[in-house]
Amino acid sequence: MNKRKELLDKHPYAIWEGKDGKWRTYLIDNDGKRILKKRSSQKGIEDIVVEYYKSIEEERKKDYRFSALWESWKKNQVSYGVSNNTLAKYASDYERFFSNTDFACKDIRAINEEDITAFMIQSIKRLKLQERAGKALMSYIGGVFKHARIMRVINENPCDYVETRRFSKFYNRPVRDEEKRTVCQEDMQLLLTQLRISQEKKPEYIPSYAVELAIYTGMRIGEIVALKWDDVRENQGVIIICRSEKHDRITGEYVIEATKTGKQRQFPISEKISELLHKIKKVEMQYGFIGDFVFQNENGKLHTASVAHCIRYKCIQAGIPEKSIHALRRTLNSKLRCAGVSSVVASSLLGHTEEVNVNNYTYDISGMDYKKELIEKII
Repeated sequence: MNKRKELLDKHPYAIWEGKDGKWRTYLIDNDGKRILKKRSSQKGIEDIVVEYYKSIEEERKKDYRFSALWESWKKNQVSYGVSNNTLAKYASDYERFFSNTDFACKDIRAINEEDITAFMIQSIKRLKLQERAGKALMSYIGGVFKHARIMRVINENPCDYVETRRFSKFYNRPVRDEEKRTVCQEDMQLLLTQLRISQEKKPEYIPSYAVELAIYTGMRIGEIVALKWDDVRENQGVIIICRSEKHDRITGEYVIEATKTGKQRQFPISEKISELLHKIKKVEMQYGFIGDFVFQNENGKLHTASVAHCIRYKCIQAGIPEKSIHALRRTLNSKLRCAGVSSVVASSLLGHTEEVNVNNYTYDISGMDYKKELIEKII
């Protein structure tokens, strides 16, 4: 009752009864105009006044900053079932892109397309963003504003009017260095030699076989450790690649899910791959490691971390620059493309789109002697 009296006392307009017995007063609408309200009783008109001021107070308590809408958007993503790894990425990306910025503190209802464009340019310059990161940033902004539109916080999405060409020219576009992102033929031979030395001296060290399979297939590291013997169809001459291991960055657990694209693919079993698989099975049977998964040791199935460590250590032992399993993946794709294989076939074998294949996996790894030979043929 005290709250009701407080709200009625702050009402600046009179509440009166007309000759017709109706009770009246004035309220201010959303356009700032004074409108007449009337009810059949004094309590009825007072109820309208009380609800009017309550709604104003509740509105003032709401947080419309971009940062608050980000949290609301993120909660929605949780309800959509995004993984813990995705949530962890949201947290790290928010810290990278938005933390301690004026943009995050702005009322989202007051942000327009010019503000977004200015923030994009500032962020690209400040963080020296490459195009891929810039697109991710714009995607986050667009997602939050779309959420705000759905929640009726804003009437229209200013992202619809943002012209990406106004900030795309500021992206950091480093020259792609195939030497750092792939493995040259000489280093590949040194790595293979080191792997085989390891397999001879310490045959029970299973990660070395996993790295060798990555050289021959270009499989993702998660796909390699998730490979099962049932996926090896020697009678059909193919490996079925249909699952991948993921490391949950929040719980620390390893989980088996679908491949990155959610699709399965087939990879042909070459003579080298067949020999390697038979060698692995023989070693695992000898040491009692054999199980459902292709790569197992005394502790059970291998995890991605052990394979990632193995390739780095073997590169050091071979005296070559440290490389990742992904570098082997780029190398195989580049070899296929340089050999004349179309992007359609190469992307089918590697399990990504043609656009990704061309933009992120294809490098000129042909030697200068080969190029000299080509030049001599056409001149």
